[in-house]
Amino acid sequence: MTRKVFIVSNGGHDYSDAERFGDIVFCTEGMIRKDNISQMYREIHEAMRNASACDYILVSSLTSMCMVAAGILADRFGEIHLLLFKDGQYVERDLIFNG
Repeated sequence: MTRKVFIVSNGGHDYSDAERFGDIVFCTEGMIRKDNISQMYREIHEAMRNASACDYILVSSLTSMCMVAAGILADRFGEIHLLLFKDGQYVERDLIFNG
C-alpha cells in the first residue's frame, strides 16, 4: 500500500519533492478563516478518513490547520509522521505517543 502525504491546504507551492514519500492528498479547497477551527476539522477529518498510521502530514500553511491534522492522526493512531522542509527538500520526523 502506498503511503499518503496529507497537505492541509494547497498554497500553490512546489510540493514535487514530497511525492517521493507517497501520494499527495490536499485536505481542503479554497479559503478557510484562520479562526474557524470547526470548519478546518470537518474538512480535514473527511480528507483523512482513509488515512493509515504510516501516512504523513506535510507541515505547511496555517499552524492551526496543521495542529488539527496532527490531532486527528494522533488520536486515531497514537503517532504522527511529519514532512518538514529543510535545505531545499522534505525530511521525515516521527512522533510516537506513549500513553
